[in-house]
Amino acid sequence: MNITSNNTMIFAKEFNGKMYYRAGLSKTNKDGNYENAYIDVKLPKGINLRDRSMVNITHGFLSFYYTTNKEEKKELHWYIVIQGFTTDKQDKKEEDPYEEFGTQITTEDIDNLPLPF
Repeated sequence: MNITSNNTMIFAKEFNGKMYYRAGLSKTNKDGNYENAYIDVKLPKGINLRDRSMVNITHGFLSFYYTTNKEEKKELHWYIVIQGFTTDKQDKKEEDPYEEFGTQITTEDIDNLPLPF
């Protein structure tokens, strides 16, 4: 099953030196309250995302694997394989939160201003 999506939040967590990713899903139930769930995400090798990254999935698909539990029963695990994605420009701007504040004022500029007293 092919998957594309806009504004998908990806959660990242390191465990034993390896990064693991999950996508957050939510829906409104009959009472009007939100219900949240998560699905595992696999990214291409060499791609690292920070926690709570917003991505637009351009090429992905749904896959699964089985594990065996303590009772020797098969358990199904779903995950999304993301092969292509983009990030919004807003997400990248978080690296410099003061970028839009305008020109920098130095202490020399303040020293040359007339004081009101």
